Amino acid sequence: MHSHPSGFNQFSTADDESDQRVIPCIFAAYNQLHGSIIVTPDGKLTGRFYDKNLSHQYIDKFLIVGQDIALITPQSSSKVMPFSADMTESLKDFKVGVIGASGTGSIVIENLARLGVGHLVLIDDDVIEYKNLNRILNSTIQDAENQKSKVKVLADVINQYRSDVVLTALDSKIGTQQAILEVATCDVLFSCVDTVSARMYVDLVGEYFLLPVFDIGVTIPTGSKDGKPFITEVCARLDYIQPHRSSLKDRKVYTPDSLRAEYLKETSPDIYEKQLKEGYFKGVHEEAPSVISLNMLAASFCINEFIARTFLFRQENSSNYARTVICLGANETEYLREDNFTSTSRVNVGKGITTLLLGMPNL
Repeated sequence: MHSHPSGFNQFSTADDESDQRVIPCIFAAYNQLHGSIIVTPDGKLTGRFYDKNLSHQYIDKFLIVGQDIALITPQSSSKVMPFSADMTESLKDFKVGVIGASGTGSIVIENLARLGVGHLVLIDDDVIEYKNLNRILNSTIQDAENQKSKVKVLADVINQYRSDVVLTALDSKIGTQQAILEVATCDVLFSCVDTVSARMYVDLVGEYFLLPVFDIGVTIPTGSKDGKPFITEVCARLDYIQPHRSSLKDRKVYTPDSLRAEYLKETSPDIYEKQLKEGYFKGVHEEAPSVISLNMLAASFCINEFIARTFLFRQENSSNYARTVICLGANETEYLREDNFTSTSRVNVGKGITTLLLGMPNL
């Protein structure tokens, strides 16, 4: 990378000559993909990458991930007013992955589609059932009767009001090679899953492929009195994860014990049933929980957090909002800073596609 202080955002003859001399030396040291980038004072970036024959291709967009998120393209405007038509136009450059298309996920997907995101990747291997109809947007009785794929239902509806959107709907789990390689090409990931193993995969994708992750969780803990259950709290949680800072694992969103318990549930359900049931209601089994209002609250917080970090309307620094916890029972909202969490060494940051995908033998 080098600067053009004059503001000239094209490669000069001197740049061309320099690249022809420098790039072969870098290839000799590191057998990967290499290139050069020009930076101008107004924040514009122009770049190109080379193959081993020194043929180059221009970079169509740059993703900069930190406390805030910047997506820079040759057409990008340096100042975009949040919640404006210009924001809608800017969002067309984004490719966004949503993992989980159920209660919270369907609401996040609906928001992103109507905001104007240009390419949506929807990941979920489940089908619409009657018990889902009270909380999955745009699902119908006919969808449940036909056991139609959740992602297919949502993609079909989006196509009815968006003619300018690219939709990739994968009827598969996130822990598959196809799904991982697809979401790895996204700019932002939204995790709306209900299993700890899925969160582990999303965590690893963000780390390996340098992607920001918004992870949403909702829960209704219960207690028991005189043999009857009662609700102790109603909670929604939102975590923003940067690839080089604290992970979902660091924040105890999933742990080795919770991964083991989930594995036990899948492989030995009779043993697992002796443990506390998991779900929206902790300790109480509910087939069709009436939680769409909680789903919508969590999804709305999540989408506005994404806009705040991308279009910068918030008055305080985004580092103050690494985690948001909403407790409706206590009528409290708690915000945790990034430095509230201890980050372990993330040795796989930016490794990209590896021989063992995400370093996992099953992939």
